[in-house]
Amino acid sequence: MRGSVKTIGLGFMILWGIFFFCGRLDAAVPGLTPAEQQWLAVHDGSVRLAHTPDWPPMDFLGENGEPMGMAADYIRLIEKKLDFKFKVVRVCSWDEMLDRARSGGIDVISAGQATTARREFMNWSTPYMNLKTTIIVTKKQRGSLTLDQMRGMKIGVVREYAVGEFIREMYPHLTLVDVASSREGMRRVSFGELDAMITEVPNALYIIETEKITNLRLAGDTGFELNHGMGVRRDWPVFSSIIEKTLASITPREHKAIYSKWVKLATPAFYQTRGFWYSVLGIAFVVLLVVGSVLFWNMELQRQVLQRTEALRFNEIGLEALLAINEKTHETIRDLIEYSFRKMLDLTQSSFGYLAMEDQDGITYVVDFSNPASSQKCYIQNQNTGFRGDTKGFWGEAVRSGKPIISNDYPNSNPRLRGVPEVYKHMVRYMNVPIFDHGKIVVVVGMGNKETDYDSSDLRQVNLLAHGMWRLIQRKKAEQAMRKSEKRFQDLVEHSPNGIAIVQNKAVVHKNSIQVELMGNLNFMNPDSDPSFHRDDLQKVKAFYGQIIRDDLKQSEVAFRFYPSDARDSQETMKWVNCIATPMDYQDRKAFLLIFIDMTEAKKLERLLTIQDKMASLGHVSAGIAHEIRNPLSGINIYLRTIEKNYRNPAKSGKIDSSILAVRSASQKIESVIKRVMNFAKPTEPKFDLIRINDPLREAVKLTGFTLKKMGIAIDRELDDRLPDCYAEPHLIEEVILNLINNAADALSQTQTQVQTRDKGMIRVSSRMEKDKILLCVEDNGPGIPGDLEQKIFDPFFTTKEHSTGIGLSLCHRIITDHKGKLDVVRSGLGGAAFLIELPVSHGSGNPQGMQA
Repeated sequence: MRGSVKTIGLGFMILWGIFFFCGRLDAAVPGLTPAEQQWLAVHDGSVRLAHTPDWPPMDFLGENGEPMGMAADYIRLIEKKLDFKFKVVRVCSWDEMLDRARSGGIDVISAGQATTARREFMNWSTPYMNLKTTIIVTKKQRGSLTLDQMRGMKIGVVREYAVGEFIREMYPHLTLVDVASSREGMRRVSFGELDAMITEVPNALYIIETEKITNLRLAGDTGFELNHGMGVRRDWPVFSSIIEKTLASITPREHKAIYSKWVKLATPAFYQTRGFWYSVLGIAFVVLLVVGSVLFWNMELQRQVLQRTEALRFNEIGLEALLAINEKTHETIRDLIEYSFRKMLDLTQSSFGYLAMEDQDGITYVVDFSNPASSQKCYIQNQNTGFRGDTKGFWGEAVRSGKPIISNDYPNSNPRLRGVPEVYKHMVRYMNVPIFDHGKIVVVVGMGNKETDYDSSDLRQVNLLAHGMWRLIQRKKAEQAMRKSEKRFQDLVEHSPNGIAIVQNKAVVHKNSIQVELMGNLNFMNPDSDPSFHRDDLQKVKAFYGQIIRDDLKQSEVAFRFYPSDARDSQETMKWVNCIATPMDYQDRKAFLLIFIDMTEAKKLERLLTIQDKMASLGHVSAGIAHEIRNPLSGINIYLRTIEKNYRNPAKSGKIDSSILAVRSASQKIESVIKRVMNFAKPTEPKFDLIRINDPLREAVKLTGFTLKKMGIAIDRELDDRLPDCYAEPHLIEEVILNLINNAADALSQTQTQVQTRDKGMIRVSSRMEKDKILLCVEDNGPGIPGDLEQKIFDPFFTTKEHSTGIGLSLCHRIITDHKGKLDVVRSGLGGAAFLIELPVSHGSGNPQGMQA
């Protein structure tokens, strides 16, 4: 009897121990890393958590202000499992809680639906409350409802709730009214202020029961399920991971207990369920089974714990090494590679290592800790190429296959040890890992002679460190290149002879010293606010910099004048500036580069040269007029003296008559010169008609044909009969062509006289269409016009001929200019000079050039 009692007592003790042990397992959170445990220890009692104040039975505040509801129970369960306390922050509404979470005033939200907007400031856990939403209406409304049938109804939704966002997106035609809480919305439905309210099923049932609102009912399902998780501030990934693990550790029994506590559903008595009897039988079986297996399970658990602890230790070492690599930003690339390589050897517990990099001038690192002569030091060997042929046994298979290779029986996988230097043919185990960058192998890492077999954990450690090392190397190179580029740009800007400014976001963000010296504090971005701009240039300056402010650069250059602030409206101190704008990227953002070129001295010199040219032209014109008038005046004086001597002697009246005729002739010559000068200086306004331009060309060729034939000069016509009509005065065009033909004939005649040649003189008159212009050309095969005279031949009274006034070409130039055209001289394909006349085309019957018709 006593033995039986002892046996029964021992059985109860074992059973109590089993349930206590299982309960402790339920309370613990498996899988927390040391870093996560440390995080919890540091932040215990300081993590700010907020509950929804009015969302029963999910989350609300009781009469004494204590958090209640399903979410509050989950939070207490989490605190118990983590042995951790939150610091509860009270809020007055869901809106306030979201606002404080955005601003950083709250660290954790007890429960909420993850939306796109909310993910911008919170990380959301896996949902732990999945709740259907329902439509609440008064009992007067018969039948069931769906959202498609609610057009025209005023529907209440809680402000900032996810269900409202869902309905607005999927049913934009529905009329939604934001309310502060579900309780307020359901009261408004009860009083007829709203037609319906949408909220969670438990929330609706709880409010109907507690508020005693008897005239409301559940009319239908919205089809939208709320999946509520915990929100954690985005910069706490460690705590997000802790919450995920804790929620995952909550058992179905614990979920059901919380749900059943707050959502009252009609359920049968526990002893009436089939599960109860299954449980009774199961417990009896489990009691017998657990007693026999607990010891074995405990031993196996201890073994696995040791293995996982060792794996975690190496994972921590790997993560620490990766973190250390990323912190070595000031190390040289060579030091970085050596540090990473040593860490790979340590983490894989290897006594041999091989590392080759294509990007590092073929440096190969070989380490052999199994050789006593090495004294645990890294032996480094510089080669011409990274992947040497005599080490192909270390990297060949991985490069060919493009994937990592593990050989825990290396002599069997490479029996002849091909591609392995003689000194390393004691290889037993070997692991080879290629690292890719944009599809190209850039690093090959080999680890060998580990005491135990290599596995995926070793592969993961090496792959992680090698990739981290390679990324940091590339980042360091990019940073070095960027620093060099920025230095070159800064040197270019600061040492530029021109003023340089950079405009970004409608503001000047940089000026060089030349720009400050040139323009001082001139506000060129807002010309209206600065009176220093020349008033004639103000509008174009506003237009130019306005397009930069609008980010719509069409005109890239502008020239303007301004006065320094200490000498305004002074012509002597006025400055000319030419500004060139170019789009650019400045500090990874769009900007404009403005180059200011000081044109003040150039403009002064240009003005001085213009005045000198005008004075020289005036002197030349004056000399030409004087030359033309001097000879007739001399003749008049001579004949006047003759008349003076003989006018009293009747016998010499014949000499007087001849002298008077000579005086009249000389005065007519003077009048002719004055008339030509007046015609040039102030010509009569031409009368334009819509004509076929080839007609005056044919007339000019016809008039000169006989004379040219006598001179032995051929004339050729190449006239395009498809030319459109244009506005012109035919007699003036004919006069221009005649003058050009005669000048060409004079040049050819002079050449034939000076140089005995058998080549026949040739003049060609042509017309053609080019784009929207008519081109007329008179060219010859004469000597042409020297380059130094091309800019002078159109000057009045300039001539190289003995008996010429020098007005012909200048009059031709004036006539073509009056026709809104251009006259220019170029080298002819025939070998001589070619005079090109460019006339505008008239479209339709109008006169678009504004000519006097």
